[in-house]
Amino acid sequence: MTQDPYAAAEAVAVAASSIPGEFLVPDLVDRFRAEQPEFTVATTVTDSAGVFAALRGGDAEVGFAGVEPDDADLVAEVVGADEIVLAVPAGHPLDGAASVTVAQLAATPLVEREEGSGTRRSFADALADRGTPLVTDQRWTIRDTNEGLIEAVAAGEGVGVISAWALDRHGRDDVRTVRLDGDPVQRCLYLVLRRDDDLGPAATTFVSLVREGARA
Repeated sequence: MTQDPYAAAEAVAVAASSIPGEFLVPDLVDRFRAEQPEFTVATTVTDSAGVFAALRGGDAEVGFAGVEPDDADLVAEVVGADEIVLAVPAGHPLDGAASVTVAQLAATPLVEREEGSGTRRSFADALADRGTPLVTDQRWTIRDTNEGLIEAVAAGEGVGVISAWALDRHGRDDVRTVRLDGDPVQRCLYLVLRRDDDLGPAATTFVSLVREGARA
């Protein structure tokens, strides 16, 4: 394993995917800095696949992601939750719909995050669990940020698959929220660590704060 440069330092390197990186981690970091001013935090925001790569490569001690890692070298625990919704441009045929069926969605161009995104993976998994995966030759537009996805939806490029947190935060009058038919598409947000890692003092303290917040 690559030697972690933060392991013995008074700093913790954090890698977070976009949703926890934008909505969960900043508050945790602010609290950590207020309570533990002797320590520092370096945060990188990427996608879930990038978080796992950073942990495995020793570039981060602590990770946050919207999906669980696939392999046993990383361990994950739930520290938050999120809902995945659909973003439609104002005036779209689905604007104002009580809910959207999978058949309607399959007939509509979609705007999605990149392949390594936890939002994209969670949405696909939710459809598969319902027995209604999208099998279609519809047009897909890919954006690597939530802001870019919302801009694409506003421009009429398709219906976006996005976190409710992100749509609420970046929401605008020309983009509306609708939901998939059936139960809400919910997913957990995870604290992710290397299974065999001995955390440095800063990371140990930071992880304790995260777990305390998750239990509150």
